Amino acid sequence: MTSEERAALDLYEQRERAAKEELEAIQQRVEARKRDRDKELSEQSEQTNRPSQSNTGIETVVVPKPQTETKSSAIRPFKIKNGFELASTAPPKIPSLVDGLLIQVGTSLVSADPKCGKSSFARQLMVDIAEDRDFWGFPTLSGDSVYLYLEGPIGVVQQHFQKLGLTNQRGKIHVIDERMPNNRVFGLQRLAETVKDMHNLKLVIVDPLPKLLRLSNSDSSDDVTPAMELLEKFAKEHGIHVMALVHEKKRKGENRHENSVGSHAFRGASDTNISITKQGQERIFSTEQRWGIEMEPTLLKFDQEHLTSSLGSTVEAKEEEKRKGKENKTKERIEGKIMDALLKDKPTTQELVKAVTGKAETILEVLEQMVNAGKIKAEQDGRATRYSSVGIPDEERAA
Repeated sequence: MTSEERAALDLYEQRERAAKEELEAIQQRVEARKRDRDKELSEQSEQTNRPSQSNTGIETVVVPKPQTETKSSAIRPFKIKNGFELASTAPPKIPSLVDGLLIQVGTSLVSADPKCGKSSFARQLMVDIAEDRDFWGFPTLSGDSVYLYLEGPIGVVQQHFQKLGLTNQRGKIHVIDERMPNNRVFGLQRLAETVKDMHNLKLVIVDPLPKLLRLSNSDSSDDVTPAMELLEKFAKEHGIHVMALVHEKKRKGENRHENSVGSHAFRGASDTNISITKQGQERIFSTEQRWGIEMEPTLLKFDQEHLTSSLGSTVEAKEEEKRKGKENKTKERIEGKIMDALLKDKPTTQELVKAVTGKAETILEVLEQMVNAGKIKAEQDGRATRYSSVGIPDEERAA
């Protein structure tokens, strides 16, 4: 290790120790204030509940006067904004990074099983923003991105950017692939120092999020909520969008967006929640939006040559297509069975329903369609209706 590298490492360790000490000092001050406050409340309670004897011999309770805040311990009020002024100055459309999908300044959460395509999705998004291209048909706001690639070999990123056609002629993508500090506050401070002079920065992607936040318990909302507040604050202070990638649970629920690992506070804190799930060999994409219209579960089409994905048909449309295909095959089978039955006789409606396998309503529907199409003839025989094939003489049928 060179002297310069050693000096840089020493500086890094010194800053990390300073940040840790500062955090511990803050925690100690908070605990001391809490103890003082608890003691004060306990004394007030004792004074309030202590009975006293009046001249009349009746016990009374002494109620202390409300304490006034001293100048040294004054509590600052919250800042208030006028609702009418907010409504009057509301933009007609929330500024977007990806129109209809991601707001310009905010956070998003992408959840998927390992090797399901969330990193590929994120890299394609960055390149389209850098190259000023539409993403899946949605207009983008062109600019730079920072990619915190914290899991996996860098060669994967190199090859993918090459296949995606990154030219560096418009926007740029800055990649960080070093280990994040154990202290998330210090990690975000270093990230802020890294991006402070990137004036065209539009997007920061953290892949995966746990390696930046370093949570002791990701299932606890008490741990997750303040950490996500820091991420939201970072996005607002820099006027950018922060996208975080996380894994999904092994046991899946019915709601796709409830499957991300950890507390629901992750999901509640982000402006857009994106889910990529597997269904056999297919991938399904869906969103939850704080602002805008949610995207219903939609199949993704994958281009193996360029390692890109695009939107296909919705899951509902695909299932409807399959249902109709199955229904058409059933009707074709019933039609064939009806034609076979008409070769030997002129059966009634009731006789055909008994002779052909299938639901009675489907058989009746096929019969009506065949009559309307002129494939068979229907003749009244008293109260019954008899059917016969078109163009088959009675003597041929009898033979």
